[in-house]
Amino acid sequence: MANKGNQSVRQLLMSLSIALAGAGLVWGAIVTSRGGDWINGGLRFYTKVGAEVSLTWKLDGLTVFFLFILLLGQGLSSLYSLGYLKEYEEKKKSLRSFYVAWFLFLGSMFGVLLADDGFTFLVTWEMMSLFSFFLVLYEHEDPQNRKAAYIYLIMTHVGTVFLTAATLFLYTKTGSFAFGVWAGVAPTLTTIQLNLLFVAFFIGLGTKAGFVPFHIWLPYAHSAAPSPVSSLMSGVMVKVALYLFLRLVWLMLGPGPVWWGWLFMVVGALSAIVGILSASVQADLKKLLAYSTIENVGILGMALGSAFLARSWKNDVAMDLALMAFFWHTLQHMLFKSLLFMGAGNIIQATHTRNLERLGGLLKRMPKTGLGALIGIIGITALPPLGGFWGELILFQSLWVNTSNLLNGWSKVLLPLFIGILALVGGLSMATFVKWFGISFLGQARSPAAAKAKEADPVQYITPLIVGGIALLSVLWPSATLALINLPLLVLRNGEALGLGSALGKPLHMASVYLIILSLLSVVVVILSKRGIRRVTATWNCGAPLTPSMQYTAGGLTNPIRVLFAKVLGSRRHVEVDFAETRYSLRSLTYEGRIKEVFEDIFYRPLIQGLLWLASQIRKLQEGSIHLYLGYLLITVIVVLILGR
Repeated sequence: MANKGNQSVRQLLMSLSIALAGAGLVWGAIVTSRGGDWINGGLRFYTKVGAEVSLTWKLDGLTVFFLFILLLGQGLSSLYSLGYLKEYEEKKKSLRSFYVAWFLFLGSMFGVLLADDGFTFLVTWEMMSLFSFFLVLYEHEDPQNRKAAYIYLIMTHVGTVFLTAATLFLYTKTGSFAFGVWAGVAPTLTTIQLNLLFVAFFIGLGTKAGFVPFHIWLPYAHSAAPSPVSSLMSGVMVKVALYLFLRLVWLMLGPGPVWWGWLFMVVGALSAIVGILSASVQADLKKLLAYSTIENVGILGMALGSAFLARSWKNDVAMDLALMAFFWHTLQHMLFKSLLFMGAGNIIQATHTRNLERLGGLLKRMPKTGLGALIGIIGITALPPLGGFWGELILFQSLWVNTSNLLNGWSKVLLPLFIGILALVGGLSMATFVKWFGISFLGQARSPAAAKAKEADPVQYITPLIVGGIALLSVLWPSATLALINLPLLVLRNGEALGLGSALGKPLHMASVYLIILSLLSVVVVILSKRGIRRVTATWNCGAPLTPSMQYTAGGLTNPIRVLFAKVLGSRRHVEVDFAETRYSLRSLTYEGRIKEVFEDIFYRPLIQGLLWLASQIRKLQEGSIHLYLGYLLITVIVVLILGR
């Protein structure tokens, strides 16, 4: 009876979450279809919480786009949770704390997106951080999960310190928390004040987004959280931080110095490279996806950088292309990364391991999950015909247009380097996800758990296929996708309409034709393949039976990347060889490889040690002597009297 009651609660609450997401999407579609000046100017709402403090909300085209991302991600993750959470019920693990944190996390993200003043923003931002922490900590029985949750909590509060400092500074300058008032005062600020505000916002928001070097929490938290939570955090939450760059920097601070754009470009490129290199050498199924999120956040950072640079150089075409690339890739990454985290969740529940070295042969046992994962990989590696390809293509165009419109100078030399970096990241991404899919789904099972794996609950493989269908529809019906993207563009361009067709050129316009041709060619290939004679037999292996040990390992498949980028990855290896009678007779060989957490070892651990040392020195001031404390009071009184004169 208890299990049936828990099952009913799960179905009720997750269905409620799905219904709320669906209602929000329908309402948004109806309101948006009517158009109106509000898309640019916004609709404002107020909620009084005190005599002088109120929570202020604003809905405009920029908010609508990210609300669409949130609602769609919420609905899909909630649908997936209908099946995923069954395992916790079977383990008799209470889901009450999960449900509370889940709905409050969703509500707080809504609050951040709708916030129109600094007070509302900080309150909802802190709620978003707190309830996502509880979701990461849900499987707290594992010490590694507790470590991941606390690293996330510390890092997110480091970012909050900078955001609070910026908010309080603007409040002291204006006497108001309203974003509109801040935007009016921004032109009167000195260059130093503007730059300090930008740096505070960049660190505060970049920490939550996962920019390098503030990214260290992300691989821990995303891999430790339950898969529906990982899907939401990677697909939606990091985008909320990127949304605030547009709201608080682009719209509020206004056009800044050109170095703002270069900072986005450099940090974005660094994040993309570090993210995909770290992903390529991971053996943890979910940690690999988490590092891939850092890579894609880096790509989005490069898009923002290109837009900021084009804005500074008054290059409207390059700016439009960069912003379109940003919004297009934001949508596509949410879909594909959600799909892949769902696939990873299915694998983990079927095999009870996240170690790629213990998987293999799952495509025969979990074909529907494998199909969904394959769709996600085609999208996340930016292969045509899916949307990941078009987003990166538009970003390439933006960088090239920015470069070609420069007459001379070092910028004309540096920008093409970022085009090369983007191409390099794309190649490494394909190698990484060939490993993720190949080691997991192809070949023979590397462990008894993989050999006994069974297909997941129907809702758990149907949901990823729905996500893949939506991703395909976004390319087959590009006019609807571009109409959605045009909503935030109207706000960012101050209501000026954008000719999407002329800005994009032929690539997106030909998307549907391209897919039709590709489909026809696929049909022809299938028909021709069925006409031939097929013979099924065992794989030839010089007369010896095939064993799992003869396959590529996860480490071996991407070992060339590990060797080539050893300095960047901090790669270390130790080989022990035991020979028999001669050096040509090998008795045994032991190989141990380790990837060093470069940023943790170089920056964070020395910083923590320094803070602990400083704390130990300050602690000496507390000697427990009443005479010493009276001396402190006397010194304080003297200082106050001197300063008060």
